[in-house]
Amino acid sequence: MAIPSKTTSLDTLTRLLGEAFALHGKGASGARLGRAYGVADGYMLALMELGVATQRELGGVVAAARARMLAPTAAEAGSAEPELEPTLHTSGEHSAAASHAGTRAA
Repeated sequence: MAIPSKTTSLDTLTRLLGEAFALHGKGASGARLGRAYGVADGYMLALMELGVATQRELGGVVAAARARMLAPTAAEAGSAEPELEPTLHTSGEHSAAASHAGTRAA
């Protein structure tokens, strides 16, 4: 079996990621979402092992697909509440974001 071209392989990865991010955007969870992300992850691993693409190249494809599929629209961004940035405290205090998430800031 011949290895597909790099362009074809990255197009396929973009489609797989699009499917996974679309499910994520629709609020899917559990096995269906895990399977979609797992297929994309396995495909990326195969591309690296076959020498078709580097980890850096694949990271760029993932970042572009994520930005395109999961970025809020302008209307959503204007109406959403701003997210709190976590801050680190050395005295053991929690940041507002960490307290909200139920985790402790390091």
